[in-house]
Amino acid sequence: MKKFITLTFTALLLTFTMGSVSAGVYSSGDVLQTQHMDYKKQQILGMVDSADVQQQLVALGVNSADAKARIAHMTDSELTALNQQMNDMPAGGIVGTIVTVLVVIAVLDVLGITDVYPFIRPINS
Repeated sequence: MKKFITLTFTALLLTFTMGSVSAGVYSSGDVLQTQHMDYKKQQILGMVDSADVQQQLVALGVNSADAKARIAHMTDSELTALNQQMNDMPAGGIVGTIVTVLVVIAVLDVLGITDVYPFIRPINS
């Protein structure tokens, strides 16, 4: 009887303590959008490391670590708005165009359509 109660209690404990798990289906568009936003975030973080931006941050009294932390926690809409503002600045449009072309080429390399970047392996190989 004691063994039965122990087994029942263990089974109930395991049943009620395990959380429910659900898996969703992600489309290629969702994955590409997430990777594109991550790329935008890394691009902006890389710009913060440049000497010109560092000088401007110091002039404004902003710590670069705080700026990087804020950029790392930006939402997709904030990143899009920031990129739009940077593209509207003088000489920013050409940078956006170049980045877009490079991202498109990288995606085509991942899909195996082109072989421009030798360090990118196609997903079907």
